[in-house]
Amino acid sequence: MNFTVMLPLLASIVSFIFALMVFDQFILRHKTYQVIWTIGLLLFCLAAFSQFLGTSNGWIENANYYRLWYLAGAMGTSSFLGMGTIFLIASRKVALPVLGILILCFITALVLVFTAQVDLSQLPANATEEVTGKAFPTYVRVMTPFFNIFGAGFLLFGAIQSTFVFWRKRIRFYRVLSNIFIALGAFAASSAGFITRFNLSGSDAFSLATLLGVTFIFIGFLISIEVFEEVRIPFTRILLKRRNNVLSGSKQ
Repeated sequence: MNFTVMLPLLASIVSFIFALMVFDQFILRHKTYQVIWTIGLLLFCLAAFSQFLGTSNGWIENANYYRLWYLAGAMGTSSFLGMGTIFLIASRKVALPVLGILILCFITALVLVFTAQVDLSQLPANATEEVTGKAFPTYVRVMTPFFNIFGAGFLLFGAIQSTFVFWRKRIRFYRVLSNIFIALGAFAASSAGFITRFNLSGSDAFSLATLLGVTFIFIGFLISIEVFEEVRIPFTRILLKRRNNVLSGSKQ
């Protein structure tokens, strides 16, 4: 199995583990942003795994892998991660209508993606060729920047805002580091969408950008207090150990 095939497989594994951890936090804390982030991460996992299957088995013979990859990766992932951030930083009166609009837009995108004609001549003929969005008609591809700008923009904004607040107050410095990684991940993920939209990729640039994106965001999550404060049996309330915060640099 070559490097081009391995990158999306690794990305799908990382994002699936990440999604389980965020959903575990939702079961414990019941925060809306956590379940929205879980949806975004599962969409990322679906996109990466579809890319793995398409690269391994051939895109031309399996055009539905391509449809799933485009819908979940180019449209769904960043938009739902960004939507989760809106629930984190804004009031529910603002977040709920935005979520309704996003769901309607995503359903519209789903219908268009699965009814559009795929130009098989634009699909990769072998595993060494990078997959792009060029096989879809323009009316499908034109939607992609709106999903990416919305999602990556709010994810990046939320990370930068939190970093600024914690740095200014000189508290919880581990959250500054956490949000720096999240911001880097959002930038890498949005770069992957930009690469796909304008066909700027090298042999593995898109796959590497997506893997780095989810990995950086995952690292940011691991540094956060939700992970470092408690050690629990996943999906239960059974506490194994509560740890002192050694990363903050101050008493809370």
